[in-house]
Amino acid sequence: MSPSSPFVTEDWSQFDPAAYLDEYYGDLGSENLALMRFLAEACRNIPSGGRLLDFGGGPAIYPLISAVTCADEIHFSDYLQANLDEVARWIGKAPGAFDWDPFIQTALELESGTACSAEEVHERASQIRQRVTRLLRCDASCAAPLQGATGEPYDIVMTNFCAESATADRVQWHVYMSNIVSVLKPGGWLVISALKGASRYSVGDASFPAVEIFEDDLVELLDEAGFSRKCLDVQSVAADRPTRDYQGLIFAAAQKTPARTD
Repeated sequence: MSPSSPFVTEDWSQFDPAAYLDEYYGDLGSENLALMRFLAEACRNIPSGGRLLDFGGGPAIYPLISAVTCADEIHFSDYLQANLDEVARWIGKAPGAFDWDPFIQTALELESGTACSAEEVHERASQIRQRVTRLLRCDASCAAPLQGATGEPYDIVMTNFCAESATADRVQWHVYMSNIVSVLKPGGWLVISALKGASRYSVGDASFPAVEIFEDDLVELLDEAGFSRKCLDVQSVAADRPTRDYQGLIFAAAQKTPARTD
């Protein structure tokens, strides 16, 4: 945390999308390599087709890179309009938009196990832009957390560094997660990444709240939310620099228990 920012704020207007991208996605360190590997594996194991929601995606499109291998249509959502605007800039190829090409190249090579060409990177970027059909506002504190959605549940929900990074209150984290998974259909798949052992996280000169959770906490929450242990994959990686306000990252993929047919 910056010495000039000793207090954690919940004033989300202080969240700077450009500073966030530079701080956490300016390089492909061990955290991001593990994250991209996990997403490639998760998408490889999820049945293809259907609609995918990225809930609370921030200003980042990295989860969508491998998502196009398992989803025909993608809706992207976030609480902050500034983050949606940043994503729209990338989709629209606006000058100065964040360069996700290194992440796309990494995802393609993790998916195939071989080197990829600049043409393949360009093709995957085009696929992402074509599959993202809606940008939505979301609020995990609401029982109906998506604004402007049809109400039809999704086949796949991805949520990365969202619920545990929006509050310091464990009870509120449970509420947020319950609302997020409510938009996933029975039998659908949840793909989640979360901060591990966090006290807060910094974005530029501001610091924001986080709940201190570990692998067992996430497994217990998914159990309570009706996800099958048989289809649960949990992984983690240590933080890649000592200046982080968290111990590492947790990744999980799980299938929501299908609806009973009897």
